[in-house]
Amino acid sequence: MIHRYIDYANYNIWANDRLMADLLGQEESLLNQELEGSFPTIRATILHIWYAEAGWLSRLNGNGWEASAVTGFSGGTQELFVGWKATSEAFRDFVTEADLEEKTTFEHKGQQYSIPGREVAQTVFNHGSYHRGQVVMMMRQLGISAVSQTDYIEWVRENERNKLG
Repeated sequence: MIHRYIDYANYNIWANDRLMADLLGQEESLLNQELEGSFPTIRATILHIWYAEAGWLSRLNGNGWEASAVTGFSGGTQELFVGWKATSEAFRDFVTEADLEEKTTFEHKGQQYSIPGREVAQTVFNHGSYHRGQVVMMMRQLGISAVSQTDYIEWVRENERNKLG
């Protein structure tokens, strides 16, 4: 079962990389253009994805919710993507090495929670997929039609092609 979470972690990095590559080919100002979405800009949406990954990883590592690298971030797009990728890779390393049945206990809005690491990992990966989809829709609102496929099944197919090739 643990292998499945490692696969999801690798998929998450692959999908993020594809989205980043597509966005790096655009004018940086497009990432800050206000659009309809859960967050007002592509940059804000990406910062939100990174914030969730960083915060949950910190919590899983027993450090509470620590995401100041994201909340205090003021760099450009390239630096944003470097930071986000580093966090995604650290999350994969955690999933690879940790006991995902171990529960993480925390308080949120006055309530106590105790959740196995595997459920947190699944939440983080689903959350990233959800918001990557929003970024794609925002890109389409901007008239960007050349958007890479980031569905999980495409990652599976690509891995199979690589094994055959």
